[in-house]
Amino acid sequence: MDNENSLHEALRRALTAGDFDKARVLGEQLGQAIIRRASAAEPSARNAIAREGSARIKEHLSLARVMRAHLSSQLQNNTAAFLYQADSSAHDHSWRFSA
Repeated sequence: MDNENSLHEALRRALTAGDFDKARVLGEQLGQAIIRRASAAEPSARNAIAREGSARIKEHLSLARVMRAHLSSQLQNNTAAFLYQADSSAHDHSWRFSA
């Protein structure tokens, strides 16, 4: 369970930082950890483990949606600001994102 908790925390940090590639890998590892824990448990506890794991994964998915929407909004704002700059032909433009 400790490994599973650390995976949950690492996944939350990756999502909060906007590191969706790392989050995908961590999500797969987390899913496997939940499956292993459920498989090793008594049959009477398996449903509770699956429900708990599913609920926590849903929280991560919700956070991922919020972060993607936030980053999409920033991209739209940066694009609009770029398009309306006085000299949009210059090559030294930069983009700023914060997760």
